[in-house]
Amino acid sequence: MKRKTIGVCVTGYDWEYETRIVDGIYHKCQENGINVLVFASLMRKPELNHGEVLPNTIIRGETEIFHLINYDLLDGLILIGDSFLDPSIIPKIAKMARLHNVPIVNVNDTNHEVELNIHLSDKTAMESIMQHLVEEHGFTKIDFIGGFPGNLQTEERLKAYKKVLTEHHIPVKESRIGYGRFWKEAADCTETFLKTDGIPDAIVCASDTMAIFCMDYLKEHGYCIPEDVVVTGFDGIQDGLRYTPTLTTIRHAFSESGKTVELIESVWNGETPPHITYINSVLEKRQSCGCIPINDEESNNYYEDTYSTQHIFLGFNNYIFQMNTKFASARNSEELYLDTRHGAEIFHFKKFYVCICSNLEKNSGKIDKDNIHGSYTGIAPQMVSMVQYGHNVKIGTIFPTEQLLPVDFLHGEKPVFYGFFPLYFQNQFLGYLAYEPTKTHGIGDFFATWVMSISNNAGSFYMKHELENIVDELENLYMQDPLTGLYNRRGMLWFGYNLADRAQQNGDWITVVCADLDGLKPINDKYGHESGDNAIKQAASAIRSAMPENSICIRTGGDEYCIILSHKEEHDIDGYIAKIDTLLQNYNRESGLPYQINCSYGFYSVSSENLTSIDAMMKKADERMYQVKIRKHTNR
Repeated sequence: MKRKTIGVCVTGYDWEYETRIVDGIYHKCQENGINVLVFASLMRKPELNHGEVLPNTIIRGETEIFHLINYDLLDGLILIGDSFLDPSIIPKIAKMARLHNVPIVNVNDTNHEVELNIHLSDKTAMESIMQHLVEEHGFTKIDFIGGFPGNLQTEERLKAYKKVLTEHHIPVKESRIGYGRFWKEAADCTETFLKTDGIPDAIVCASDTMAIFCMDYLKEHGYCIPEDVVVTGFDGIQDGLRYTPTLTTIRHAFSESGKTVELIESVWNGETPPHITYINSVLEKRQSCGCIPINDEESNNYYEDTYSTQHIFLGFNNYIFQMNTKFASARNSEELYLDTRHGAEIFHFKKFYVCICSNLEKNSGKIDKDNIHGSYTGIAPQMVSMVQYGHNVKIGTIFPTEQLLPVDFLHGEKPVFYGFFPLYFQNQFLGYLAYEPTKTHGIGDFFATWVMSISNNAGSFYMKHELENIVDELENLYMQDPLTGLYNRRGMLWFGYNLADRAQQNGDWITVVCADLDGLKPINDKYGHESGDNAIKQAASAIRSAMPENSICIRTGGDEYCIILSHKEEHDIDGYIAKIDTLLQNYNRESGLPYQINCSYGFYSVSSENLTSIDAMMKKADERMYQVKIRKHTNR
């Protein structure tokens, strides 16, 4: 029987919240013999009201990894929707899943519900921690530190804080409420509380991170936890368990997130599960509220762990420095990715792949003439495997992108777990990293730093080679045709495609006109090539004079011309052509030459939203021009 495969889409995979959910999914899949493929970006979306705005190049590069998904390989799909950097892609993923009959579950995302949804519910969580402090500890002076004002999590947890106080007839004082912005500003809130209302019984924080900053401030200023002040958090992150005292907190139902797999399995079995399934968070009573005694040996372990982490950081920082130095001196792309093998060792990967878009890697050192105007370039239909680590795939092996990896990795003896992460640089999607880990839980910020270093250095490498090639070509080629002064084909690639790109951005129409001299060969044969050159130049002069300023006029061949122009929908293209004819007739009448200079024309117009390519438009315009020449010949 074919093994099932479930895909997981997540943003911020190196962060603990997301990785612990993925870990719960993975263990359930391992238990049931199901493959797991994680499609993840590393850049986390800014918090509400934080004021940070990410550039479109970053959002586009990060979310491009979700276009890598091959739905034909999947039997189920799980989205951790509340983590997505660009939520607008969720309906697109859901639509593709439906088209391929792939059941889909969205986790903890109330704004983008799909067919099946799981909510890791926090609705009663803050109430439970407040009830614990009021009813079991008898506290009445309780301060609250939220994240950002207006943030959904902050407001829900603040509402629960006020509700419990009110139910127990404890006054709600605004001076006991602060906002730590989910970060170190929690220390400032703590200082304000102490100065305003004195020492509280407890400080309740809307996240573990803020609780740790709060406890750091209290300890630095001589307060004992929990003897002087009780502190609680919310999220259940690992740092709260390693801290001394260990942090009383609300733990999200991370391990219970394997329920997503059960929902998909029920669909496989022909069942109809509920539209929404709720999984409640769990109160973890620890040392910071006094429910568990503090062990001095645990305190020593915390500081030993901290020192060990600092030592690892220094070693990793040195590796990144050395890797960047080697990147800068790489002579070819094989050398470029060589040192990523050491990173794979640091992260204890079983297998590791660097997959680069074939149109980028195989054209290294060559200009992409179709993209010389700098529009966004996404995933290519083929990839090139650039690193050999834990497998025998030769460097330079080309494979179809839809295959994901250059080997059949889904049909082995055991279920597999693979992660896929984007590589991008400015407007270019470079490819992706893929690995099979020895552990699924979070690799942390080190991994994100490593991936971004690979992206930036690889992008710089390819750009450097492209720029070197441009300089070489510009030494030999000019953008203008020396006979007529019009642009040549290179000028068309540069300016014509730029014009088309701007037209698309502005929502304008685009027209391509093809023109051809009539009877150039008889002129050459009867009056000589000097006369033929004059005819070519006079036709070019008339075209340049008749066309509007923003048009791109090109001599594409011996007696062939092309004009590219952008305009609003209603535009008199026939009028421009008539003006060319008028200018040529005036010249013929006044030149006194024994030959006439005339042209045949054809044009093709489309709205920018229907534009496929300039080349396709040129072909259609040329066909129409050729029909005009046939009619002229028939009439003669």
